[in-house]
Amino acid sequence: MPSEKLVPYKFEIYEHRNPDNKYNLTSLRESDTSFSENHLLDLLENLFNKQDTNLEPATNDKTFVIEEYHRDGNVIEGIVSTGYHGYEAEIRDVESGNMTHLKGEDEAEQMPLYFLIYLPQTTAGEPYEKGQTALIILHQVNRIGAKGKFKKHIKQSCLSGVTDYTMKMEPVTTEDVLEKVIEADRIAKLDLNVQKIPGDDESRMELVKGLSTEEVGTRSIVLRPKHGKSLDWVKRQAERFKNSEKHFGTIVGGDVENFSVTIQKDGGRSETFSLLNDEVAMRKDLDSEELRTDSGLITARSLRAESNELANDIFNQQIVESLTGSANVHR
Repeated sequence: MPSEKLVPYKFEIYEHRNPDNKYNLTSLRESDTSFSENHLLDLLENLFNKQDTNLEPATNDKTFVIEEYHRDGNVIEGIVSTGYHGYEAEIRDVESGNMTHLKGEDEAEQMPLYFLIYLPQTTAGEPYEKGQTALIILHQVNRIGAKGKFKKHIKQSCLSGVTDYTMKMEPVTTEDVLEKVIEADRIAKLDLNVQKIPGDDESRMELVKGLSTEEVGTRSIVLRPKHGKSLDWVKRQAERFKNSEKHFGTIVGGDVENFSVTIQKDGGRSETFSLLNDEVAMRKDLDSEELRTDSGLITARSLRAESNELANDIFNQQIVESLTGSANVHR
């Protein structure tokens, strides 16, 4: 069963080196007459029309194809397919073990992913925050996503000819990392991705004294409590940081590439997030057992309903008009 989630991103364009001068995404030419369209969604429609067949095999190892899209006012939703090529791989039947296909270097397994782009409006029908913010919700399957490709194509196609600007597409953050650690019922695991692991047992055990450890590959150390207990020292450290206005990212060295924690709460439900940031990037984990699926993946109809709910959780519904509607694309 694949792991599926929705990840929301905040999208903005502003004057280079002047983040206070944000562009109105519904009236872009007020800021720069070089824009080929005045509205962000008009720019994106032009981009999507060009990306309905182009796999870019000559210059990239990851494909990007807009299979279909639909615009309804201030919302665009669609299906983008993406996959890797440039290598040979065997496709095997998981029950018999027999090879059913040999994928060539110039072939890519295309993963269909849902997306939704939303320019929120106030309950009075005006652009929210003067039209300066768009919400982009991207579907991920087993960590396969299309964020990098979206950013690249928006910059190269939609902003072609525009100068002296900065484009930001960053995860929506929601909860304070330290608060989540402090309030967790149990700290189940710490995972450190490092450039260099201590080579001898003595140094390694000094690093993780009193804990059972497990090395994964050559660059990761996993710390787990013994006998199903909790790493309560992590909670105590989080409380100290909270009082001193620091966070975990301030104490790790340059060799640490990532530092994540797995917590349990609400009767055993697990959640994993990075400790290097001071806020948690928002995401919506999807349960395919509770949602409608087709060919092993959650349907666009269910993904639209979940995206509506996610967007409405992000914006204050007393100020912003609720996002509603059913999917107009199919996978």
